[in-house]
Amino acid sequence: MKYIVIVPDGVADYPIDILGGKTPLEVAETPFMNSLAKKGVLGRVKTIPRGFSPSSDVANLSLLGYDPKIYYTGRGPLEAANLGIELGEKDLAFRCNFITAAGGKLHDYSAGHITDKEAKILIEHINKNLGTDKIEFFFGTSYRNLMVIRRGVDLGLEKVKYFAPHDIMGKEISKYLPKDKNSEVLLDLMKRSKDILGSHEINKVRVDLGENPANMIWLWGCGPKPTMPNFEDEYGIKGAVISAVDLIKGIGRIAGLKVLDVQGANGYYDTNYLGKAQAAIEALETCDFVFIHIEATDEAGHNQDLRMKISCLERIDKLIVGTVIDKMQNKDCRILVTPDHPTPIKLRTHTDEPVPFLISGSGIEKDDFSSYSEKEAQNSSLYFDKGVDLLKHFLSK
Repeated sequence: MKYIVIVPDGVADYPIDILGGKTPLEVAETPFMNSLAKKGVLGRVKTIPRGFSPSSDVANLSLLGYDPKIYYTGRGPLEAANLGIELGEKDLAFRCNFITAAGGKLHDYSAGHITDKEAKILIEHINKNLGTDKIEFFFGTSYRNLMVIRRGVDLGLEKVKYFAPHDIMGKEISKYLPKDKNSEVLLDLMKRSKDILGSHEINKVRVDLGENPANMIWLWGCGPKPTMPNFEDEYGIKGAVISAVDLIKGIGRIAGLKVLDVQGANGYYDTNYLGKAQAAIEALETCDFVFIHIEATDEAGHNQDLRMKISCLERIDKLIVGTVIDKMQNKDCRILVTPDHPTPIKLRTHTDEPVPFLISGSGIEKDDFSSYSEKEAQNSSLYFDKGVDLLKHFLSK
């Protein structure tokens, strides 16, 4: 049996007035997802445990079968694992976004989705000017970078409250800076970064071109090194992970899953959808489980870009779901399609409501569903209050 999980990140949404009270899932042309729904079952799953923020790291740990209450330590260390950054017992890893600050507000959480080439130069510039023997900055992808503070636990930095930049778009920066007796070092780094980045030639050119400059760093997602059991030991099958973002890849590496890099996969609207599907099909020749994560729909939600959320969803359906169905037809396989969390266009951020999922394929008895959507899933009696239980159900014989 082959098992395929497809995660259109943040695709679940609320009814939208200009769509006639429907959601992107309801109005998008998704014939392949709908065909799976007609042949299988729908349900809902709560991927965010009570008391946890509705973040992608928590949600995807749940979908991969790891209880966040047991294994979650923070986003930074998960991404560090993918970048090969070794963390000591008391070291702390932070997510370090390049943001655009304007008028005292957080104008853009991604600095205009700055290019890798520009971001790499800027993070090296930041490391040269702010790095020390205990503080180091690392390039990740685009605006998504990392900072490590050696023996940061001794400073109590893991106890500070942090805010994800994509949650505070358009809000006053001063209200969301880390405020704690232990946070002085972080405030100093973020403050000093403004002068260092603002005067860099790359940002001067971006401003001249009308692009959002990467004129400040934003530190969040702090945590120490995590430990998780091996996926194969836990679930008895070998698996692989396909994603453009370090977070998902990092979880995969810690779990002992094979992490596949796809050329052109960039975590944005123009990611290589077809390449991800083809990589998944190839991976299933040597393993039995593959987890395909697509960030594009989540980015559209954060950007409040309804047109692109629908467009990216349709690309996922045609180029990923459609390709998987075509290549795996007549084979003993099972497909799960589920978002990790909602990212409603109206709110521009994640929420913790249950998300709709569909399961179709070998051993799955057909129920009476006509399409894949939030509304259809609410008609199902199949519900999991713990995200980890969905994977166990999906893998059950």
